[in-house]
Amino acid sequence: MLDRPGVAAAVLSTLDAPTVLQLEQRAAAASMAVADFAAGAVREFVDRAEDDLWFQLLTIIREAEDPGLAAVQTVLRWVVTDRHSPLQR
Repeated sequence: MLDRPGVAAAVLSTLDAPTVLQLEQRAAAASMAVADFAAGAVREFVDRAEDDLWFQLLTIIREAEDPGLAAVQTVLRWVVTDRHSPLQR
């Protein structure tokens, strides 16, 4: 769903400005729309994340008021944080 611009914009509006800027920069560097980049990042996480990241994510989801949004927000934050991102290998 993140590949739909409206959905991606709604999710991005819940993130802090530095994270959004980094996502926009990475999308531009990849010659992609931000929505497509975000959707790809989440797919990449699902395909490649190691068990410790899944455990962390499940803990975050379990404690969240909106588990789906919390999951996407967390993955997108990890994408721009080298130490947590499965995309930075």
